[in-house]
This record gives sequence, structure tokens and C-alpha cells, in this order.
Amino acid sequence: MKTRMRRTWATRTAYLGAVSTLVVGLLYPLGAARAYAQLVQLPRIAVLDFENKSGYGGASIARAATDAVASEYQKSGKYEVLARGEVEQQLKDLDLAPPLTKTGYLRLGRALQTESIITGEVNAVTFVGSPKQAQVVITVRVIDIASGEPINGAVATGYSNRRPGYTGDDDTLVQEAIRNAAFEAVRTINNYTIPEATILTTRAGKEVLLNRGIRGGLQPGMEMIVVRRGEEVGRIRITQVSDSDAVGEIIDFGRGIQSEDRARAVYRVPTVQVRAGKVTTEHPRRRGEGNKLLRSLGPILVIGLIAFGVARASSGGNTPVQQVVAEAGADGNFEPFVRVSWKTTLFAKSASDTIQWQIFRSDFIGTDGNGNLRPVGVTPGNQNFFIDTTVPRTFNYASLPREGSEDLSLEAVDPAPGVAPGRSYTYQIALVYRERIDAEGTQLILFKLSDRVRSGQATVLLPVQLLTPVQRSEDVDPKDVRFSWLAAEGANAYRVEVSTDPTFNDRNRTFTSAEILSTAVGGSPVSTERINLETALLNRLGLTGQRVTLYWRVGARNLGDNPGPIPGPGGLRYVWSRPFEFTTQELPPSP
Repeated sequence: MKTRMRRTWATRTAYLGAVSTLVVGLLYPLGAARAYAQLVQLPRIAVLDFENKSGYGGASIARAATDAVASEYQKSGKYEVLARGEVEQQLKDLDLAPPLTKTGYLRLGRALQTESIITGEVNAVTFVGSPKQAQVVITVRVIDIASGEPINGAVATGYSNRRPGYTGDDDTLVQEAIRNAAFEAVRTINNYTIPEATILTTRAGKEVLLNRGIRGGLQPGMEMIVVRRGEEVGRIRITQVSDSDAVGEIIDFGRGIQSEDRARAVYRVPTVQVRAGKVTTEHPRRRGEGNKLLRSLGPILVIGLIAFGVARASSGGNTPVQQVVAEAGADGNFEPFVRVSWKTTLFAKSASDTIQWQIFRSDFIGTDGNGNLRPVGVTPGNQNFFIDTTVPRTFNYASLPREGSEDLSLEAVDPAPGVAPGRSYTYQIALVYRERIDAEGTQLILFKLSDRVRSGQATVLLPVQLLTPVQRSEDVDPKDVRFSWLAAEGANAYRVEVSTDPTFNDRNRTFTSAEILSTAVGGSPVSTERINLETALLNRLGLTGQRVTLYWRVGARNLGDNPGPIPGPGGLRYVWSRPFEFTTQELPPSP
């Protein structure tokens, strides 16, 4: 009897174990993401109430922007967004009220146990086009609580979807535009990599050596906070950059900067101006950009005039570069720029003799007292690229007579104009260098200016504005899609890309159209023929008939550019628009 009972109990136990295993196996996929989120500690962020500077709608517009940004952060799955009530209660307990000071951010961040705090404002609410669309511009800042400074941010513009014949109220359009602006802002912020580096060593309490350089996003003039165990201990400003390391001057020694401290870039959030109903974005210049050359040349002149020169390479004369390439592009905020880069000859290989690169642009043709062209920008002698933006710049350059000079005379350019969207430019590069000359037993050191070398054409292009399918469209028939957009001034060729990958980096999941030639003036509608995405993309991905979220964008270029815009995924040379997304219909299988 006892033996039978033991066997029965063992059988039941085995049966229950098998059933439990089966149930767990069936339920695991449904709860895996939730369990993972519970196990992994996500960064905590707090979103403070935005400020409404638009003059439209009052506090309700600010509240809508706050909630929209918080919602986009939550949906990204990368952060734990604190509830509004928790943030408001903590502000009340600390007797704080926005706008907060740096100390206020530190107190609030510590109380809420967050690493960063999100703030921002609604800059402009306007209505454009026919049919009428709402256009909303917002600024979002990510504040580092250790310093109270922005370390990330974005200015984003959102449009309501086009509604032919719409007769509803304006607030509905504004709310939709706010949600689209919040989506763009958070996406831009999440795609930006904050430049960070580790302090390798300090030099006489005046400079630091960092373990990151150009490849890590560091640039001359960039200001960085130095952090130790989550607290700011000092500040530096980058003065020299190579590919893999950088030198920064200490501008605030604070509590003492040490090796192994972390340096984090301060983010200069663009400012938004509304003039006569027109919204413009202005990118701030870095501190010290105007006199950066004077500071960088100082040590060279004090230590310098020491004999570091190299003889000219017989194959290169005084031609400093083999090739100059000018390529149009758009930054993380989709603001246009031109990147000018060059490859040096043997003549320019010695960094100890290269003082300054001077960049000349085809539209900037004034001359100085020595009869030299005035450059539109300069870079240090160890840097082989230059970024030309739409923002005017102030700087100092070395003005030299044709035969050279024993002294380095500096002239100011205040300011040099930025590039203009829709215009085409060529560039020239020249090098300021030192040369030793032996004459009658006397050694003379001269500063000289090299020959200039010209680039091909580059056209500055604003990314196109997409029209249809409108942002976040649903139930789009994948067998019959027609894409349309507004032409970019200066462009005459376009391509459309559609992908299941929002970054468009996975080329196996991306469809690229044939090149579309168009002479439409800027702002005029351009469209494709109707495209069957089912045969062009979905079939080879095994997604036929399913409801799929697709992302699309348009690239623009000028066919006269050589070599063309900065290449993107797949090597295609276009200036790409912000992507839109849409969802396809779920279709029955073919009979």
C-alpha cells in the first residue's frame, strides 16, 4: 500500500513538473521583455515643465510639450521616466521652482537619484501652407546634475499632417505638431554620442592630456566638465586634437584635476529666434573661438623658433596637399554644412613645422595689406579637415608677405560669413609653415605661406521636407505607394530609401530607388512614380501581407558637385532628410 502511494505521488509530481515546464515555456516570450526591464536598472530621468515662449496657447501648450517629450523618452525603452507627481512633490519639498540654478539641479537630481534632468521650451507656434499646417519649434536640453550644464539637446520642428478640407480647430493641429516635434527631438538626442574622455595626465597644473581625439568627437575650442564620482571637480577647454588624443587647457582647477578623472563635453544648444514670423536657428560659437589661434601659437613662439624644420621634399615643392575634397552634409540637427578635408604631401608631413592651415572659399575674395586673399577659416597645423557651417565666425590668421617673414603677424577676420543653403562653392587650402634658411653662416627662420590647392564644387543643401506618406500614416497599401517631398534649393537629383531599419544602416533591409532627376525650384513638390514595396522589399524579407512599420527618407544632391555629399550607408552621396515612418496594411495571402 505504501509502495503504491509513493509511486502515485512520484507520477503526479513528474506530471506537474512537465506541465509547469510547458506553461513556463509558453509564457516566457510574453514576459521576457518585462522581466528583463525589471532586472536591468535603467537610467532615471526627470522631465521638468517646459516654458512656453511662443505667445500662443499659454500654459496648456507648455504642458503638452512636457508630456510629449516625457512620453517619447518612455517609449524609447532606454530610460525610467519619473512620474510628474513625484517630481512636483520633490520640488515642493526642496522649496525649488523652475527655472533652476546649477545648485538647484544638483539638489533636485540628488533627491530624485537621477543622472540628468530634461528641460526645454516651446519656441514658436506658427501656421504654414495650404491646406493649413501647424508648425511648432521646441528646444530640449539634457542637464547634467553634476555641473548644471547641458550635455545633450536638440532644436526640433514638428508639423501637423496635411488635411485637405480640414475645418477643425487649430489646437488639434498644434497638439499633433508638438507630438511630432517631441519625437524628432528625442530621436536626435538618442542618436547623439556625448564626447567623453579620460584624463591621462596633467601638465604643471595648466594642461591635461586626454585619451580621445577627433575619432571620439573632440574638437578644438570644446569646453568639457571634469567629473569624479559624479561630482564636478574642474573644467578644461580643448586646444589641440589628433586622431586618438587631445590636449586641453585647465580653465577651472576647482577641486583639483587628477588622472583617471572623466571629462564630458558641454553641449551648446542652438538658440531659436523668431523674426517677423520667420523661425531661425543660430548655433553658438565656442568660447575662445576668436582668439584660439593666439593661445595655440603662444607656446610655439615661446618655445618655438627652435630649429625644428624639415627640408622641402623635391617631389612636392611647397605644395602642401595632394587632394582637397569638399563635401556637403547635414549634422545631427539636420543643419547643413560643408566638410573640407585634405591629404598632405611629404612637404607638410612634419607637425613641428606646420603652423596653421588657411581655408579660402570662392565667394570670399577680399585681400589684406600683404596682398593675400583673406581666408574664410583656419585650423591648427595638425588638423586635416575644416567644417564650414551657416554660422559666421571670428578668427585670427597669419598674414605674410610673399617672400616670408621673421615675425608672425596676425590679422583678424570679424566675421567671415557662413555658407548659404542652395549655393555652390569651391575651396582652396594653403599652409603657414616655418623654414630654415642658411645664408653666409647665419641661420634665419622664416614663416611662409604655401601654394593654394583647389577643391571641386560642393552645394550646400537643406534636407528636403517630406510630404507623403505623412508621418506615422497607417494602413498604407505596400503595393501602391507614391512618395512626395518639397525640392531642396540647389539640388537636381534625388533618391528615396525605404527600410525596416530606422537607421538605414542595414542595407539588406533597405530599398533604394533609382535616381530621380528634377529641376524643380526649392519648395516645389517632387514625387516618384507609384512603387510596389511588396515586390521591391517585403517579399525578400519574408514580410509579405504583414503589418510592418517602414521608415522612409529622401536624399538630395547637385550633379555638378565633385565628388558629391558625404557618403552615407551604402556609399551613396546624398544629403538625407529626417525620416518619416508609416505602417502597411495587413493583406490576405495571394490566391
